[in-house]
Amino acid sequence: MTARDLIEELEYAISINGNEDVEVRLAQQPKWAFEYTIDEAVTVKVEDDEGFNPCNEEKAPICVYLSEGSQIGYLPELVSSELGW
Repeated sequence: MTARDLIEELEYAISINGNEDVEVRLAQQPKWAFEYTIDEAVTVKVEDDEGFNPCNEEKAPICVYLSEGSQIGYLPELVSSELGW
């Protein structure tokens, strides 16, 4: 997923919520799915002389990482279904 893809999804979510802010959560583990809050987001620019790029991007070695916050509980079945889990 790219930043633009994420921005589009967030803008869509806000628009269908009457232009009010929405909560963003993280889903993990398809077999025993849990949901988490997101603690923070950081942007990382990798500068490596050997060309190693953990972001796996050819254009620019920049990634946004989201850190896992608190575990809320099991992921609702509706969400698992939407994710194809």
